[in-house]
Amino acid sequence: MSWQELVVICCALAAGGLTKGLTGLGLPMVAIPLMAGFLGVERAVLIMIVPTVVLNIWQSWSNRDCIGDMPEIWRLLVPGLPGAAVGASVLYLAPERLLATILAAWIICYLILRLLRPHMSLSPLARRRVAPFVGFGSGAMQAASGICAPILAPYIDALGLSPRSYVFAISTAFAAFAGSHFLVLLALQAYSLDQLLQSSIALIPGLIFMAPGTWLRNVVEPVVFNRVIRVILVIMAVRLIYGAWFSA
Repeated sequence: MSWQELVVICCALAAGGLTKGLTGLGLPMVAIPLMAGFLGVERAVLIMIVPTVVLNIWQSWSNRDCIGDMPEIWRLLVPGLPGAAVGASVLYLAPERLLATILAAWIICYLILRLLRPHMSLSPLARRRVAPFVGFGSGAMQAASGICAPILAPYIDALGLSPRSYVFAISTAFAAFAGSHFLVLLALQAYSLDQLLQSSIALIPGLIFMAPGTWLRNVVEPVVFNRVIRVILVIMAVRLIYGAWFSA
């Protein structure tokens, strides 16, 4: 790894770690595009695996006292395992443009509904019923593309959780789905020792810069936190549409 590549990785992980600490979102979404322009998409995705797994586990454990705010967490996580198996096969064959467009439309529809009904939140019964479908779809997306936030984030946002509970829920789900993806890559011997080393080095700047993001989350008002989440969802939808229809 050259020093130029190291600088790119550190800057990308610093930006992603700061956003991750504040909202629980943004690590792959911010870091992968920044790295991909210099290192290539495939290498950027592989470098992000260890930071994604480790930082989400740490964030989940740090907020574990919030588990009571999401009793249906296991109904979300368990279906993700068979979802990952489906994602590795069926979704791999789906046209990327169609998949990205559907996911962007899902996010845009949710944001419009949220705009029209700003105080909307899922009832306990709806949360339990929807969770397995979201978990299955998230696991499938993670295995197929390495990213499950377009499916997972709108659901977690609709639960009306506090900032700490939101971060616990989404980081726990990310850790489970990304961890399963990592184990599949190891089992298939699709992850070399050199790639593992680079990914482990990338963990350091992400970990360092996640701390100030966590501090910001503890001082900003919940309404500001919710607005940041909406902005990230808008960026996510725009990126999906642009990548599918306008990028070379």
